[in-house]
Amino acid sequence: MAAENPASFTPDLAGQLGNLGIDLSNLNRHAESLEVRQESVRLYRSLVAENPTAYTPNLALQLGNLGISLSNMNRHTESLSVDQEAVSLYRSLVAENPASFTPDLACHLSNLGVDLSKLNRQMESLRVRQEAVGLYRSLVAENPASYTPHLALGLGNLSFILSNLNRDMESLKVCQESVELYRSLVVENPASYTPNLVHWLDDLSIILWYMGREVESQAASQESARLRI
Repeated sequence: MAAENPASFTPDLAGQLGNLGIDLSNLNRHAESLEVRQESVRLYRSLVAENPTAYTPNLALQLGNLGISLSNMNRHTESLSVDQEAVSLYRSLVAENPASFTPDLACHLSNLGVDLSKLNRQMESLRVRQEAVGLYRSLVAENPASYTPHLALGLGNLSFILSNLNRDMESLKVCQESVELYRSLVVENPASYTPNLVHWLDDLSIILWYMGREVESQAASQESARLRI
């Protein structure tokens, strides 16, 4: 149908290809997911050329998904390029409509931080992760129920980068904040968030150990062990 009437059906085809890419990715069929996501992006580029207002959000979303497929296949340089484009588009969308697109910008900045870290560009990764955390703080201020989990994860990932840069005191402070947020989330929903709390308690224990704070390190490790029971 898209071949016979592209104006009517190309948007539907692009969207369905994007959905198919998600299904294939969930089945760990990453090469196939990559192929259909590339086609979805190509179609959305053509749609944006005709109507940028209507289709730029779709293109930004599918670029982000394409970046995930590339990263899953360890094609991190390509993933970086795609995620940079997605972030650039979301910046322009946030400038026009921050309420709608700030969450997407924060998410894709986090993905960009992963790309940069995989390519050992740690200082650049640090900057974008800091920006993502700053955005999530503003979102939590408006809607804590929706965005506290994202802030907690973003803080944990930021702690990891700071640790890689041997900025141990900063890493400790950020990791402690992440752990405190996960503790509050576990009170509300233990089934969903206990594994996250265990993970970041383990990281906190390691940070404290390398800083020579063995007693505190042991306490974090013991708390983690109790939660595993």
